[in-house]
Amino acid sequence: MKTRASHITATSIRVFMILFWAYVALDKLWDLPGFHQALIQQPFPNWWAGILFWFLPLMELGIVILFSIHSFRNTKHLFFDPFVLSALLLTVFTVYIGLGVAGLYAQKPCGCASVLSRLSWGGHLVVNLLLLLLSILGWYLTGPTAPMAGCKRYKKQVILFLARPQVVRIPVYTVMLERVKKFKMRFAVFPAWPVRDINYDT
Repeated sequence: MKTRASHITATSIRVFMILFWAYVALDKLWDLPGFHQALIQQPFPNWWAGILFWFLPLMELGIVILFSIHSFRNTKHLFFDPFVLSALLLTVFTVYIGLGVAGLYAQKPCGCASVLSRLSWGGHLVVNLLLLLLSILGWYLTGPTAPMAGCKRYKKQVILFLARPQVVRIPVYTVMLERVKKFKMRFAVFPAWPVRDINYDT
C-alpha cells in the first residue's frame, strides 16, 4: 500500500514538474528579446546575459525531456536524474532570490515567467522553496534510497534466490529426509519382516 502511494505521489510530482518547466522554458522562448532585456537589468555582469539567454531555456527543456523519457526516471546517474537537475536549478534561483530579499541588490527587477511576474520577491522565494521541496521529495521517492527501489531490490533478490536449483533442492531434500526419519521412528514398533505363524499346539 505504501509503495503504491509512493508511486502515485512520485508520478504526480513528475507530471507537475514537466508542466512547470515546460511552461517556464516556452515562456522564455516565446519572447526572447524581452527575456534578454530582463537579464540585462539583473544585478550581475551584462556578459552573463548572453550566456543565460540560451542556457536557461535549454536547461529547462532538457529537464522536461529527461522527465519524459522513461529510462531516465529512476536513473542512478545523478547528472541525468531530472529531479536532481531540477533541485540544483531551483537551488540557484532560490539563493539568487534570497539574496535579493535580504537587500543585497540595488535594484530588484524580475525576469521570471509571466504568470509569476506580479509576485513580490518574497513571494518568489516561497514559491521556489516549495518547488525545491517537491524536487527533493520526488528524488527521494525515485532515487537509490526510495521505498519503491528497496521493494524492487528485495523482489529481485528473492527471484534470483529461487532461480538457483541447488539452493531450492537442498532445503527440500533436508525436509524430506527429516520426514523419512520421523516416519521410521514412528512405526519402528512394528516388525520389519514377516512373522512366522508358530503353532504351539503341535
